[in-house]
Parts: sequence; C-alpha cells; structure tokens
Amino acid sequence: MSGIVIIIIALVVIVAIAAVAASRTSGKKSGEQEESGQSRIRDLKVDAVEMKRKKEPVKEDPEVTAAKKELYQYLTQVIKKMFMHYRRDSWNKLTRVNVPSDAVQKHYDKIRQSLTPQSADILNDFFSCIDMKGSEERKPGEVQDAEKLRQVFLRMVLPFYPVYYDKLDGVRYTALLNQIMLNLFHRLTGKKFRLGYKNRYRSGVTAYRWEGSRYQVYEEDGTMLCDAVFQDGKVWKGFARLPENGQPEDGDWEMVKAGTFREGRFVDGTLQYIYKKKCGQL
Repeated sequence: MSGIVIIIIALVVIVAIAAVAASRTSGKKSGEQEESGQSRIRDLKVDAVEMKRKKEPVKEDPEVTAAKKELYQYLTQVIKKMFMHYRRDSWNKLTRVNVPSDAVQKHYDKIRQSLTPQSADILNDFFSCIDMKGSEERKPGEVQDAEKLRQVFLRMVLPFYPVYYDKLDGVRYTALLNQIMLNLFHRLTGKKFRLGYKNRYRSGVTAYRWEGSRYQVYEEDGTMLCDAVFQDGKVWKGFARLPENGQPEDGDWEMVKAGTFREGRFVDGTLQYIYKKKCGQL
C-alpha cells in the first residue's frame, strides 16, 4: 500500500507541475498577444496620423500666393490688350506691354512649378517674346518678337476665334480663352473658371456652343456661322459660312460661301450675296 501511495503522490505532483507550466505558458502567450495587439493599435494610430497629414493641403508661402494673384491681374490686362489689337487688325501696333511686378519675377520659378505643363509652356513662351530687363535705350516691356507673340496668343484662344474674330466683337474676352488658360487662371487664383462663362453678345444671344471638339458659332443676330471642327486656325470639317475672296466692287454687298468643309477645304455648298446694310440704313 505504501508503494501505491507513493506512486499516486508522485503522479499528483507531476500533474501539478504540468499545470503550473501550462499556466505560465498560457500567460506568456496571452501577454505576447496583448503586447502584439497594442503594437497593432499603435501602428494603426500612426497610419491614421500619416493619412491625415497627406490629406491636409500643403501650406504655400504667403508671398508666393500673393505673387500668383499679381500674375493673374497682369495677364488679364495684357491678354485684354492683345484681344483688342487682334480684333482691330492692328497687331503691328502692339509694341509694348507692361512687365510683371518684382514679386512675380522673384517667385516665378515656384509659380511655374505649381502649373500644369501646358500652362507653364505657354507662359514661358509668352515671356520669351517680351524684353523683361530693358536697356539704357529701352524700357522693359517691349515686344521682341511680334509674330511669335501672335502665335502664343492664338494658343490661348478657342480654336474658332482666328476664323470668326471679326464677328465676335462684343463677347467678353475671357469667354474666348481655351481650357489651358482657364486652368492657368485656376492655379493662380484658386477660383474655378468655367468654359463658356458669359459667352454672350450684349444682345443676349449665345455666341457659341460646343460638343467635344465641334463648335457652333453664331452672329449677334443669331445666324449660325458654323457647326464644325477647327484645326490649324481654319475650318477643318463640317458646315461653315465664310467670306469669299474677291468681294464685289459695291461695298454694300458681301459674298459668302456656305456649305461643307472637309480637311480644311470647301467641298460643297453655295455662294451667297448678302446685303450688309441693315434696315434703316438706306
């Protein structure tokens, strides 16, 4: 009996030791799991902070922001002047423009980096036409390359403008700028500029509508001038009404070809004689 008792006692001790060991192992695993869970929580908190930082807008130097607005004001003045000379066929008289402020010139590189590539390119090409420094004989702001400046201007406007510029007098000039320039203005001011905004004559008639690359342009009396795609400064395909070369000697009449264009050529239509004087002018 004593031997059996000893064996039983030994088994009880072994079981107790195993239970203690198991308890310690379980506690260790539990501690490790708890620590691992806390670590994951810390990681999630760090990730949340980083994501919040990424969403927050980068604060711009106030001087750069102010310089951007000055550049916008400068560009609107110069562009308005270019529209005036182009409409009046007096581009050769555009010999001088103002230069942007010292603040704009100081921060120009930073401003340019904030623009779209297309906007930055057109802005660089514009300033390359202007004498920014001047000399003893000349003040800054003289136009150095009038033809190049004209080409830059045409890259700023909607594609139908070079064809119908003489018909669009009275339309707000900012409504005739293309999307590249509107994007540029947006980057400079933070304001949204919508294509076609205020594209009306003083009479209230809508000057143009568009669908993709196809434009419908109207005269001030509502007569449709075109429903066409433009390329390289001319009607490329679609319907259009255009003045015909070799006008009649009688200045009261105008010859207009109206019909279909394909790949920049007039392929079908009619030649019309239009009496230019309005009622009450006889």
